[in-house]
Amino acid sequence: MASFELDVDAELKAHSFTRRAHRDVYPAIDPRRPELSQAGKVVVVTGASRGIGKLGFAVSFAQANAAAIVLIGRSAEDLAETEKLVNSINSGTRVLSIPLDVTDTAGVTKAFEDIVARFGAPHILINNAGYINPLASIADVDVDLWWRTQEVNVKGTFLMTKAFLKATQDAPAGRTIINMASMAAQGMPPGMSSYSPSKIAVCKFTAFTAEENPEITVVSLDPGLVATDMGHSVPYLAGFLHDTPELSGGIAVWLATGDKKFLSARYVAANWNVEELESRKEEINGGNLLTFGLKGEFGISGVIVEGRKQ
Repeated sequence: MASFELDVDAELKAHSFTRRAHRDVYPAIDPRRPELSQAGKVVVVTGASRGIGKLGFAVSFAQANAAAIVLIGRSAEDLAETEKLVNSINSGTRVLSIPLDVTDTAGVTKAFEDIVARFGAPHILINNAGYINPLASIADVDVDLWWRTQEVNVKGTFLMTKAFLKATQDAPAGRTIINMASMAAQGMPPGMSSYSPSKIAVCKFTAFTAEENPEITVVSLDPGLVATDMGHSVPYLAGFLHDTPELSGGIAVWLATGDKKFLSARYVAANWNVEELESRKEEINGGNLLTFGLKGEFGISGVIVEGRKQ
């Protein structure tokens, strides 16, 4: 009997928009490059106590010399560990840790008041906090856990974005919001009747935010398949979790650098090669690619890959 060998890059190949794809940081998005410096910028990261928030976004913006990083998460103890890590990487980056559940309306409002009082208007918001309920059919899933996924992924993103927009309403243009998306938004993964729709909602919310705030670059970022606690909670992904958190951190720094308006309102996967994305600016804008239908007529599953519609 022939043996079966798992292709760990199968998902990567199936969803790649660019000819080259990556699973770790590469030179074009290395946050230590002088061209990607975030000097003078204030970055707000939710879900910063662990996983991609800690090892990806916090680490990468510290390496890119951000003036200040605001770490938001529910665990004060875990945030303290992230703060230590940032300080060990760059003692010149100021850090503010705010223990907070992103679904707490009053707490989010107060957090941004504190941020503005301490650092002035923030430049970058990364809505990374996320939740996935235990996988189960609609008939069997726990109602409260199903709804918790919506609360964190959708309401949390909404509240943080609303507060960020208010805090930056009188600030110069050039701000960036990065919302965490997922390839789960492109299909119907088994047991994800709450998580998948929540990520579709985030992508649509990204488009609306960009449409209403053209001075801000707003992107839905798919981190790929990372071996986080959330990734490990999906058993059938176990063999595919080979993307590093640093990959998402590097592309976030790249998205926050220079003019990336051609990707605003769009879905971008961390695996995609950024040099190819830049070379396809006119194609992306002219064909309204990488959208979820606010302006375009097809979803992300209809993107053009290497000149061919999938």
